[in-house]
Amino acid sequence: MLRQELFYDLTPNGLINQRIVTALYSFTELLELTTQQKEDFFRPLLLQAKKLLAVWIHYDRFRQEVERLKAEAPVYDQSKPGEHFALRYSQELWLEFDEFLVQYKSSLDYLAKLPGSLLGRQKWNPSTFGDKGKRILRLFRNVLPKSKKKLAEDFERDVFAKHRDDIEDIIDARDQFTHLLAGGISFEHFTVTAVKKDEQIIYKVPMWNSEQTLIDFMNIAFHNHLKFCEDFIVFFLGLFMRPKFGFFHAPVPSDSTQSPWHLIPEALLPVYLAKYGGAQPSKTD
Repeated sequence: MLRQELFYDLTPNGLINQRIVTALYSFTELLELTTQQKEDFFRPLLLQAKKLLAVWIHYDRFRQEVERLKAEAPVYDQSKPGEHFALRYSQELWLEFDEFLVQYKSSLDYLAKLPGSLLGRQKWNPSTFGDKGKRILRLFRNVLPKSKKKLAEDFERDVFAKHRDDIEDIIDARDQFTHLLAGGISFEHFTVTAVKKDEQIIYKVPMWNSEQTLIDFMNIAFHNHLKFCEDFIVFFLGLFMRPKFGFFHAPVPSDSTQSPWHLIPEALLPVYLAKYGGAQPSKTD
């Protein structure tokens, strides 16, 4: 008997598999979708999960390499300013950050195409995420019937606007790397050193800005991107809502394997509001 393993999730506790594949596909059973639509939806959903995993893998490799380099980092002793000090630039960190950015943008391009599995490829078939998402916003406005044009405003406000800054930051950095814009991103930035001061050793690692390490930036960017993918997909699933059902959003910690989204009968709304406090229902009809 053949046993197929379609996706093996390397993230802690199978975060991507639980939040993206399992949770989002389970919603299809309670929506007005044909069997063919459900089948068509599953494959791009699975591919989206694989792309998210690729983003996480390059973050994790970067994180592990920084920790490894700390163990062998040259130490500059401030009490001995004339002492020889050897500085090594890390190709591994430079390449892993490059791949992190590339896979993030590729994940956006995969996400841009996913609604076509629900709406039909003739209606929805963008080539890429395009113009930092503005192409998707224009396409959504064009495919909606006049009576539902407000949904495009809801999508831009409730889904896209919350993640716009993250998306633009990543794409700008990716363009610097890939297309060598603004001189590219210097390889000299990717080094790990240590400074000894008053018998204390302080490590210097690659930074995103003066306050945030590159590791922290990549970790936050990954989790925010996973959240954007969730919200994006749920919004389009909501176009196929059954009468008297709705999506309910209850925030969860970024590393939680529990989906923040619940598809519930409207009759259960008071129960969910009582349980989750300030969380709010989300409607697309």
